[in-house]
Amino acid sequence: MGKLKNKRTIKKEKKIIVLGVGNLLLRDEGVGIHAIKELEKECFPAQVKIVDGGTGGIDLLFWLEEADYAIIIDCVKAEATPGTIFYFPVTELDLSTSGQITSLHEVNLNEFLLLAKKLGKLPPTVIYGIQPAEISWGLELSPAVKLSLPRLVHLIGQEIKRQQN
Repeated sequence: MGKLKNKRTIKKEKKIIVLGVGNLLLRDEGVGIHAIKELEKECFPAQVKIVDGGTGGIDLLFWLEEADYAIIIDCVKAEATPGTIFYFPVTELDLSTSGQITSLHEVNLNEFLLLAKKLGKLPPTVIYGIQPAEISWGLELSPAVKLSLPRLVHLIGQEIKRQQN
């Protein structure tokens, strides 16, 4: 009688990076960091990295290098109602220097993504952005953005779960 071989398919765990960017000292400009702080309270598998990118600029490329999927959270000026949440798959963006998305802090998100792409370090990536109400000195989010924060965190949690399946 022959031996039965146990053929288990080992599925590679997808490395997901969730990168919040912004400046906490400029109220709504720091929404990406506020979202990261909320996401850090959740339990995610080890292959999901929740990262406070602050105003790290080009140094943030390090986090994209080994990721299979990236989620970037940022404050986005889109002339919408404050607190409006946006979802941008990077594949739908014009990654030229005159791109469609404007980040409001020293990290020009469009240029960062273009550089990552040109260097071959841009995994499949989505951006969750939120329209600010106030960009001024202070640590607190504006009421409109603060009200939208739980929804933003929930949407990002759902995105992580979708990518794990």
